[in-house]
Amino acid sequence: MTRNISGRRSAVIAALLCTTTAAHADVTAQQVWDSWKTQMTVYGDAGISFGAETMAGDTLTVESIAIDISDEYGDFQVTSTMGPIAFTEQGDGTVAIALPDSYPLRIAFDGGDEYFDLLITQQNAQMTASGTPQAISYALSADRYALEVAGISPEMEEEASFEAGILAMTDITGTYLVTEGNLQTISYALDIGALEAEMLVRENSDRGESISFDAMVDGMSMTADIAMPAGMTMADIDMDPGFAQGTSFAGSYAFGASTYSFLADFEYDYVAADAEIAEGALDFAMNLDGLRYATMTRGVAISANIPEEFPMPIEASMAEASFVIDLPLSKSDAPRDMEMGFALRDLAVADPLWSMVDPGAVLPRDPVTMVIDITGKATPLFDLLDPEQQMAAAMSDLPGELNEVTLNELTLRGLGAEVLGEGAFTFDNTDLQTFDGLPRPEGQVAVRVNGANALIDNLIAMGLIPEEQVMMPRMMMGMFSTPVGDDQLESVLEINAQGHVLANGQRLQ
Repeated sequence: MTRNISGRRSAVIAALLCTTTAAHADVTAQQVWDSWKTQMTVYGDAGISFGAETMAGDTLTVESIAIDISDEYGDFQVTSTMGPIAFTEQGDGTVAIALPDSYPLRIAFDGGDEYFDLLITQQNAQMTASGTPQAISYALSADRYALEVAGISPEMEEEASFEAGILAMTDITGTYLVTEGNLQTISYALDIGALEAEMLVRENSDRGESISFDAMVDGMSMTADIAMPAGMTMADIDMDPGFAQGTSFAGSYAFGASTYSFLADFEYDYVAADAEIAEGALDFAMNLDGLRYATMTRGVAISANIPEEFPMPIEASMAEASFVIDLPLSKSDAPRDMEMGFALRDLAVADPLWSMVDPGAVLPRDPVTMVIDITGKATPLFDLLDPEQQMAAAMSDLPGELNEVTLNELTLRGLGAEVLGEGAFTFDNTDLQTFDGLPRPEGQVAVRVNGANALIDNLIAMGLIPEEQVMMPRMMMGMFSTPVGDDQLESVLEINAQGHVLANGQRLQ
């Protein structure tokens, strides 16, 4: 179940950027700044204000952008002032944008009594706007961009000190496209050479208890495509996302080799953990048409020391973990593809952990694998993300039709045993009587079981299962399966056109 989910939209965005900059399209400094203000209204008018605007020669200077946003109860507040910002027309239809090298950001809690003061810095940052007023594209780069804890409130300082707190990205390049019309859209593609994070908090006590975290990620890429009806704000999305009017979200990221370390050193508790990941990716999309979410992580190695809970270090590794769900959500006259899957491949733990549950080394300690990969077809009978149709869908007997299901892979492997399966079924949605309100399936699935008897014998030897309790399971395996080798069984489960359920040709229902 391995799939490429690491930034498929970059080529589309690049093509759009090439289109918008063709035919000598021009933008002015004022047009770029006006577009910025329009984008900011997505977050609502309250809490965002702008300083004076001054045009001198080819440069429009905006004194400041101020943010003061809080929740309705005043328990959480974000404030920041950035400026000045200069928009300079370069004589070729493009506009260079100069942002300050640093600016502050405060995150406050409990009515402002507790807060973090952050400092945002950037080195050699460059941004150029081009295109047309209705479709402005940006090319951006920076040697370094960082978010650092600059201070905390006096109330918090009485309890602890922030000795380190920084998130930094280096070697950044990207593109950003904003279009206006009946739908306002934002698309971006960003590449980051490396990402670093460091945090160290130490309590103000005689013992100096502390908690720390460090991370290093080698290479990241991110993409996003967002579309919303013109005039819609984030507050409107909370009430109704507007999928029926064209709202859509899509994004992806991928990262390379990364390392993480965590340490919590308290008087009565101690936790130290390290992790390595070879690569990972995520792909997400949601619109009226459907939902897709896919994630993958490969080459994971974890070690941890928790002496208060485990007498020995914990070590584990995993070749791959992945998950995917892809569902159609809009009304259709014909079957549409769907997909669901999960994979956990070659999960292994070190012998000391095995010895806690199997001190006699009775069970084989080979890595564990669990995979299920299902594809199929379904026909939604409603637009399931349209509020006007959701009530009708909820009141209907079936909001959609299930047409086909294919089990591409079923693998359960570990403890010396293995279960393998594959098969396919079609569904007759005109027959809801044979299976009590469900569409009648037709098809078969073949299942092979290897090493089951040896596993049962090992569990008996360990005293986990009394020998007299395994007679019935072994009889059932013999009745509904066929021996095909040494401790190898196979069973074919079938549902025929008459709705009969059979196992190896023997009718069960």
